[in-house]
Amino acid sequence: MNWPGHLGFHLGDVHVGFGAVLLVSGVATATLCALGLAAYRRRGSRAYLLVALALSALVARPLLAGLSMVGVVSPDSHHTLEHAADALLVALVLGAVYYSRRIEKRLDNEGYE
Repeated sequence: MNWPGHLGFHLGDVHVGFGAVLLVSGVATATLCALGLAAYRRRGSRAYLLVALALSALVARPLLAGLSMVGVVSPDSHHTLEHAADALLVALVLGAVYYSRRIEKRLDNEGYE
């Protein structure tokens, strides 16, 4: 169905414009995830690991959208899984912040003894 302002075209059931956006989004998030994993490998701390895992959860979003677009994942499952990926991302980032603050506080306290 085309609406006013609708851009792109379809090849079968696949919307080419949306597929291109998903491809760019997937490559960008995968690159960001790889940079996060490289930072973790270099630093080796638990906080960096949690951030790298959060970035990995971010990669799930365009992947799930693409799988939904081609019919592998149902729309209801897609919606639920994307929210689960969002919740996982938030939990991992909060865990990284909490862990970093706890370690920083411990290091500050050790410096005064």
